[in-house]
Amino acid sequence: MPNTPVIQLSNISVVYDQQKAIDDLSLSVYPHEIMVLVGESGGGKTTILRTISGLVKPVSGHILVNGLTLNDQNLRKIRLNMGYVLQQISLFPNMTIKQNLTLLPEIKHQSKTAVDQTIKELMAAAKLPIGYLSKYPNELSGGEQQRVGIIRAFGTKPDLILMDEPFSALDPVSREQLQDLTLSIHRHFNNTILFITHDMNEALKMGQQIGVVKDGHIIQLDTPDNLVRHPSNDYVKTLFNGSEAHKIENVYIRRLVLAGYGRKTPFKKLPVTSVEGDRTLGDCYQLLAQNQQLAVRRDSQVIGYLNSESVLNFLATKETNN
Repeated sequence: MPNTPVIQLSNISVVYDQQKAIDDLSLSVYPHEIMVLVGESGGGKTTILRTISGLVKPVSGHILVNGLTLNDQNLRKIRLNMGYVLQQISLFPNMTIKQNLTLLPEIKHQSKTAVDQTIKELMAAAKLPIGYLSKYPNELSGGEQQRVGIIRAFGTKPDLILMDEPFSALDPVSREQLQDLTLSIHRHFNNTILFITHDMNEALKMGQQIGVVKDGHIIQLDTPDNLVRHPSNDYVKTLFNGSEAHKIENVYIRRLVLAGYGRKTPFKKLPVTSVEGDRTLGDCYQLLAQNQQLAVRRDSQVIGYLNSESVLNFLATKETNN
């Protein structure tokens, strides 16, 4: 992992109404990674993001973004190299889709040829027809507008994308589609992403590093694997156990591998089907019923193998815990 963080918070404290919303917090986010911050509402997740964007000033501590001190002098330069995706994705209604997508690149005086190429790539990634560039937002469906809002944040190829619960108001199908879109674009452009969510399954799907935030502190910062296998305390354990409280068939199969129900090497004498780790158990029941094993991938790398016995062991543990 590169040694120089894109974001470095050192001993940051933020006070609201004489109460510390952030308390002596330090955090480093490294190039090209997706870091997810999770926790209950009011724990400080969004305050951390707002502090990084310069919307909230800390009472103490130091912030570096791409090596620049976050202060009034550097704020415009830092913000121009950030992309933002918020819960309410608002497009400019009086501008065409192309104008919405090219506004920030034009402000940054980026090459028109390069910008046009980037837009074509992003429209293709979002599975939006190139003809939509001449349309206005009200001519697109709500889901299509959401896709435009996502790709707009990546349009200038910024080093850093801040995403504050961007999918929390969406139905499950739309949420999964936009999660997949974000991961796909991240693989293509290799930006750094700081992602806020209160959905633990979403955190496990999106994050390469996950920080658990409680009462203005980060109480555990770790890989998804270590958070599941080695929670630092009962709060973290309960938080991630709760993510499975939904229907079993909606659990991501990657979760089973990370929790130790699979194995690192293939099972003998079983046909292998390769699947992405963000597929759910419900997606894979038929393959398992055909006595196949699953080679579970994350970012094109196989992270483990599951068979029907692996899933039965997981289900038995869930039944015992309930």
